[in-house]
Parts: sequence; C-alpha cells; structure tokens
Amino acid sequence: MNGPAIKLQLEVLRYHVAVPRRLNHFGCFLLFLAFGPPRLLTAQVNQFEGKKITVIQFQPVRQPLEGWQIQSMLPLKIGQPLRMAEIRAAIQRLFASGTYEDIQVAAEPYRGGVAVRFITRNSWFIGHVSVTGNLSNPPGAGQLANASGLELGQPFKESQVEQSTKDLKRLLDRNGLFEGSVQPFFDYDPQTQQVHIRFEVESGRRARFTTPELKGALKASPEDLIDSTGWRRWLIGGWRPITQSRVLNGLSHIRDYYEKQNRLEAKVALDSVQYDADSNRGKPVVNIDAGPQIELQAVGAKVPTKTLKRYVPVYEEHAVDHDLLVEGARNLRDYFQSRGFFEADVEFKQQRLQQDKARIDYLINRGKRHKLAHLEITGNRYFRTEDLRERMFLVPSSFIQFRHGRYSEAYLRRDEEAITNLYRANGFRDVRVTSKVVDDYRGKAGNLAVFIHIEEGPQWFVASLAVEGIERLNRDEILAMLSSSAGQPFSESNVAIDRDTLLEQYFTRGFPNATFEWSMRLAAQPYQVDLRFEIKEGEQKFVRQVLVSGLNTTKPELVNRNLNLNPGDPLSPTRMRDTQRRLYDLGVFAKVDTAVQNPDGETQHKYVLYDMEEARRFSIATGFGAEVARIGGPANSLEAPGGQTGFAPRVSFDISRLNLWGSGQTITFRSRASTLERRGLVSYLVPRFRNAEGLQLSFTALYDDTRDVRTFSSKRQEGSVQLSQRVSKATTIFYRYAFRRVSVTDVKISPLLIPLVTQPVRVGILSVNALQDRRDDPIDTHRGIYNTIDLGLAERAFGSQRNFLRFLGRNSTYHPLSKKLVLARSTSFGVLHPFRFEGDALQAIPLAERFFSGGATSNRGFPENQAGPRDEITGFPLGGTALLMNQTELRFPLIGDNISGVLFHDAGNTYSSLEKISFRVHQRDVKDFDYMVHGVGFGLRYRTPIGPVRVDLAYSLNPPRFFGFKGTLEDLINAGVNPCQTAPGKCVEQGISHFQFFFSIGQTF
Repeated sequence: MNGPAIKLQLEVLRYHVAVPRRLNHFGCFLLFLAFGPPRLLTAQVNQFEGKKITVIQFQPVRQPLEGWQIQSMLPLKIGQPLRMAEIRAAIQRLFASGTYEDIQVAAEPYRGGVAVRFITRNSWFIGHVSVTGNLSNPPGAGQLANASGLELGQPFKESQVEQSTKDLKRLLDRNGLFEGSVQPFFDYDPQTQQVHIRFEVESGRRARFTTPELKGALKASPEDLIDSTGWRRWLIGGWRPITQSRVLNGLSHIRDYYEKQNRLEAKVALDSVQYDADSNRGKPVVNIDAGPQIELQAVGAKVPTKTLKRYVPVYEEHAVDHDLLVEGARNLRDYFQSRGFFEADVEFKQQRLQQDKARIDYLINRGKRHKLAHLEITGNRYFRTEDLRERMFLVPSSFIQFRHGRYSEAYLRRDEEAITNLYRANGFRDVRVTSKVVDDYRGKAGNLAVFIHIEEGPQWFVASLAVEGIERLNRDEILAMLSSSAGQPFSESNVAIDRDTLLEQYFTRGFPNATFEWSMRLAAQPYQVDLRFEIKEGEQKFVRQVLVSGLNTTKPELVNRNLNLNPGDPLSPTRMRDTQRRLYDLGVFAKVDTAVQNPDGETQHKYVLYDMEEARRFSIATGFGAEVARIGGPANSLEAPGGQTGFAPRVSFDISRLNLWGSGQTITFRSRASTLERRGLVSYLVPRFRNAEGLQLSFTALYDDTRDVRTFSSKRQEGSVQLSQRVSKATTIFYRYAFRRVSVTDVKISPLLIPLVTQPVRVGILSVNALQDRRDDPIDTHRGIYNTIDLGLAERAFGSQRNFLRFLGRNSTYHPLSKKLVLARSTSFGVLHPFRFEGDALQAIPLAERFFSGGATSNRGFPENQAGPRDEITGFPLGGTALLMNQTELRFPLIGDNISGVLFHDAGNTYSSLEKISFRVHQRDVKDFDYMVHGVGFGLRYRTPIGPVRVDLAYSLNPPRFFGFKGTLEDLINAGVNPCQTAPGKCVEQGISHFQFFFSIGQTF
C-alpha cells in the first residue's frame, strides 16, 4: 500500500509473529495461536471485533510485493467490520508469500472506526556469491564459492554464513593454507530482497608436507609407503606443497601399493594433517589396516590377470565380500559364454586364512566350445524379423566378426525382455516370449540354435480418451500431441509419454504445480479401453523481473540481448534453460547459474535470477606433433618428383583473449612451426552478429611460409572477412572476401616456366560457401548426406591481378545396405575458369591457386598432392584447373564391435583444364596426365572416442609415368633451355608407385 503511515500513539492491538528458520509459515502461525496469551487476545477481540475498518496501512511504505498483490491477499477491506479471523488469515497469506520474515499488526481507534497497520520486515534471498582477495590456487575462487553451500535464490539467514565461513576455512586447510583467513561481507538490495555475499579471503603461505605419521597394521616398510605417496619429490628430494588433490592421490597410491601385494582389503584413512606454524609444515597422520594377502586364481581355465581384475569387482571396490564374489562369478560366466563356451559354469571357493594369506579360487568349467549357428524368430506378425533383430544382443556366427556368434544366458534373457517391452509398448498387453536352445544343431557337434517364439496375443486399442482440466491452454493443440488417442494402441508406456508431454507443456507455460492423473476401464468392445486423463493446472506463475549478477567485465547489454524471458512472461523452465544455453554459447562465461528467487513462496510473480562466473580472459594452448608421409625428397634435389617418405616434427602455440571490451568478442593468435611450414594467424570473432542467432562475423590475418615440399616453396600474406549464417540445423552459409599476396620460390620445374610462375601475385576473391550436413553421426556415418559448395570470383574490382572464377563442390551419400553394411560414396568436382586472359588457361591461374589433389582424402592411388599435370622436364606436379574425383567405400564390421573393414575404389584426377576432363583409363604417353586414375584397396578402422584410427592399403591400377630430372636445381639450370638434349642421361622415365599406404584418424569422407 502506498501513502503516509499513521503515527500511532497507543497500540491497543498487536500481533507479532517471527518466522523460525526450520518452520514453514503456516506452522509458525499455528504455533502462535496455540501458545499466544489468551486473556489479552480475548480482551482485544472484545474491544475491536466488529468495528469498521477506516484505514489499512503498511510500514515501511515500500513493500517487496506490489500494491495490487497485497490487496489480493488481504481479506480485510476498508469500510467492512474488523474480524479477528480475517486478521489471522491476512497474516497467514502474507507469510505464505515467503517475502516476509516478521509481521506485526497494530490497531487504534481512528475516525469512528479502527486503523489497522501491518509492520513488516522483509525476508532476504541469496544473490551473487563471490570470493575475492589474495588467492592462491588451488582452491580457486569458483571452488571456494561452491564450497560456501549458498544456493542462488534460496532464503538467507546470516547464521548460514557462519557455517559457510567455516567450510571455506576447512577447504583452505585441506589445501595447505592453514594461515588463511575468511571474512564475509554483505550487500543488501531492499528493492529485490537480494543479499550479495562476498568472502574476502587471504590465503597466506602454503605449507609443505613433512614426514607423515603412519599408524596401524602397516605390514610394509614405512619408507616404501611414504615413497608411494608422491608427497616427496623423486630424485631431487624435498617435500611438495600441500594440496587437497595431492593428499587424496597419496592415499590412493598407498591403496595401489597394497593392491599390488594382493592386500585387497587394505583400509587407508587420513586422520588429520598436523600443522607446525614455525616451520610451515603439515604432517599427515594416516591410519592403515593392511589386511591379509588375498590371491584370486582361476582354476580350470586360463584367465589373464587383467581380465580377472576387470570382471571381479573386489579390485574396484577394495573389499572382499560374498556379494562381490558372486557378481564376479556371474561376470566370468558371461565372459566365457560370450566367447563360445555356452555351457560355462563358474563357482568360487574361499580358502581359510592362514599365516596372513587367503586364497579365493574361481572354479571354471568351460565345457565344450559352441557356435551359435542359427537364430530363428517365429510367431511375429506385427513386427518384421529385421526390426526385432536390431534390438537383440544375440548374434549368429559370421565368418570374421563373430566366429562363434554372441550368446549367453544373460543375453538371451535380455533379448526376451526387449522383445516383450517392444510389443507391450505397442498395445500387446498379453504377449509371451519363450525360447528354446538346441544343442548339436543339424547333427553337427558344438553347433547351437536358438528358437524364439512370440505369442503376440490381441492388440489393445484406445476406444475413447477423455481429457479433463485443460482450461488455460489451447485444448486442440495439446490433444494433437498425445499418443493415446482414439484408435491408437494402448499401453502404459504411451500413457507415460503423454503424461510427460502434458506436464512439459504446462511447465513451459508457467504452471510449475500442474499434476496429472489417469485411469482406465474396459470399453464395450473387446480389447479396448476408455481412458481418462485429469489435469490439475494449479496457479500460473509469471516473471516479475530478470535479475543478472556476477558481471565484472561483460557489458549488461550483451546479456540482455540474449534473454528469452521478460517481465510478464510465463515462468517457463524451458525458456530459462534456453537462455542459459544461449549465454553459455557466447563462450565468455565459465558458469551460468539460473534459479527462481523465493521458489516456495506463494506469489504469482517471481524474480528469475542469472548468476555468472566469467571465464578467464586468456586461454593458452600448446601442442606437439609430427607427420610421417611421402612429403618430398631432399631440399635441393630433383630426384623424388613422386614423393619420398619423410618425417616432419611440428609445434603449435595458440593464445586467445576472450570477451574483449566486455562485448563477448574474441581475438585469437594461432601459430604453427615445423620443418615444412611456418604459420601465424590472427582472428577476431564477433559471435551472434547484430544479435542474430546463428550469425557470426570474423576477421582474419594470415602469414604462411611453406617450404619446399612438392614443386615450390611459397609465402602467403592474407586478410579476410567472413560472415557465417546458420540457416538451419543442417545448413550453414559462409560469405567471404579474401585478399592475399602469394609469392613462390625454389620452383622445381623447367627453367622456361620459372619466370612465369615465380612472380608475386595479388588475388582478391569474393566467395560464397554452403555446407549441408544431414549425417547421422559425423564421426562414423551410417546414413545421410553431406554437401559442400564453394563458389568464388577473383576480379580486378576486388583488387585481384588475375581474373578467374572458382568452383569446388562435393557430394557425399551414405546408404545402409543392411544392418552391417554401409555403402559410402563421395564425388568432388572443381573448376578454375580464367577470363580476360590470352594464352594457356593453366598459365592464367597462379601456381599457388591451382588444384592439388591425391592422397588419403581424395584419390588413394596417388601420394599426397601428386595428382594432375606435371612438369615435362622434372616430373614435379604443377596442379590443375579442373578436378573430378569419385570415391566409393563398402564399410563392414570385421572383428568384434570396434574393428571394421573397408573395401574402396577411388577414381579421378586433377586435369589441366575443364575441356581436358576424360574418363580414359590409359595414359597415351609420358606427357599425358589428363586421364582417370583408378585405385583400389582395403582399409582397417579401429573405433576410438575421437574417431576411427584409419589404415589404408591402396593399389593404383594405372599410375602415371613421367620424365624426371636426376640431379640438383643447379644442374637443371646449367643444363640450359632443353636439358633433356644437353644432358640426356639425367632425363629418366619414372612413375608413381602402384602401392600406397596411409595412416590417419577419421573416416576418408
């Protein structure tokens, strides 16, 4: 309520209710009524009961709730008689809002009636929690803030901070900062009822370890145990600084030490770390119970120790009990059954403890080795057998991948359950799945057959659906989303899906307390049910305001542009999470917390909170690597035009400055140096350009110095600007302008051509790139398409010295031929078309701008970049102005689940011009390179988390022949204009090897 407060001279009616921390508001009110002074209450009731209310006021005037909200909560009205029941109801409702910590009600006679005044004290809620001061990492500021246990948006009491301060001090102690201090500071915001808490931390000196005290039954040399902890530096001596991770790792290393001695029940616990302030040393006190030596053995079958540790969980749990041993026996049985020993039986026997040693024998009877020769499913009419097989774990034997098939009793039970669940989810409530296992199938010893029979039973349907309770949402829109509509199969799983769908729609629209109940009864028709859904919507919640905290460098405008919630919008958890994702996508925040302030309070409008932790401004990355491939011969030699195996180590260094000027923009420097290349790149990225989703603007400056690898060395200076637009989830378009200057040196070609190709060239090119990716898995694709198009125009108007049109397109498709086979195909086509140029089209295109192809990702019939036209004298590749490649792969599983094989065929070449593209397979002479080269081969793929490791062995069916000059560059220049005539012994016919080998990570395409 707004307006001046009345200054009371005499309080004749007063209720005071303070909210205990552990009681809800209604409970506090009941306690007050139960234990309040009854005589005084009676006298007050007798004095004011029934008198007309002339004024209702709140003190202070500014209340945490809006005036209309308070008015809607109060049953008291001006001009109506005062009722004590209404006073109680008013207090109860105000407390239920959660916004008040204390409420007093006072009254006095006023203008022939009674004036009622509510004297309130606000509740406070946790806002931004930060840690500042002289910090020594670890622990970092974020780790300390998390250790405080103060949750965003929750009710706040100053007593909470006492415990938080102790928790922070304990965290400092655990990291060797025993002299550290923690001091809390509070910043109260009465307008939003938030209190921002800042912990000022002085870390002090970090203590170092000293010789630990080891107590208990060690059963080992104390010196060996101390050495195993890693707390003392190896070789150079001295003790390391104390950190929590080092303490925990040290205890873990002691456990590992005992495990190597087969003491699997060893118990290692840290009692304390005793700190000596004078020496600034911390002495860990460790309590150890080594336990007996326990030896696990496999009897009856050979089991590698690594396998035994993997399947018997006593190693992982550091304990030996009956349940873990039983689980180990079951795991070992499944292990042998999955390898063809389908009759395997595993038991364990514990030997008596003698002389501090105990032995556990796993008695393994493998039985005969079988092969799952046949798997048959009968009785299925609703689902195809292929659809059922895709969900099954049993696999019949195959030539290479599963020599004995995949079978165990556990796998069979799992498959029966999977089939049953599938049928029940589609309305077959009475389905029965049984199986029969036949030994010596078709009279062949060791062969096993599994017959699975399905009794589908009747399919149940929904006869009618009645949905009650939808009042505030679009009923037709909601009903259209349901699976359990009339005429559809009935199952409890479909009802569960509908429940989640309905509640998600309500939660998204601000109904956090919506509930769902359902019931069914048999319909008049057989095998049909009448469904009834009942929804209780509850009260709709709205956003009162969005409060952002934790910004130090970042401009508030950047955050505000990415908020999906505004005052008055429904309080939607979905939109809250979407906003959180958008803020993370900016790449400038290490953490984005979101919460609703006063979540349990019964108010219709809520504050939505976003609390940020900004990421470090600088990010540094370094890397080391090497390349082994046919990367050229000696630097000044012309004797390896077809490439020669070489080794090139490289190192990289990258540094990024994030959130430049608080705008969310990033500037990055990347560098790479090797024996082949020196590269430096500076880029400036503007994410979400003009606040458009999927729009990014970048500026790039590049310097690249590539040494003599193939035909020439080059230096390239380039500046570019690019705008990328994500049109859809699958499609992205790049608009790019680049201006570069390229110069070439050390050219290994005919001296007559050197003056033409070594002139520095400026190229200004405007290009549009489009990418469409509809693959199911970019790392290991089984179905989908992948298309790229690059169209560029180099023209004088853009600052280019050469005028040409550049097009390069690629289309890749992936077709599953069966559950195991995938046919993958990729076709690439490119052309460089010069204009306003007289003479040879090939010479119109600068040497560094031409197409160079061949190798692991294009045509494996060539070494890297060895396809296309070649110099007639030296035999080194010159690149081309047209490109046509087609790659086909048949991918199939080979051994187990991780190793697969590939049969491939690559065809294509780089051509001197578009008109010279040919499908010929024969080379006319040693000067003819415009024909199609075919390569076939076999590859292996080993699946890893970062992509398959790839090995390809290729055989080129028709590799090119060419003339090569035996000698140095100086010999070539001294030989004159026509070296093959002046030095005929040095011009020798050579050729690309038929056999090629490639090793890399990732699929070919």
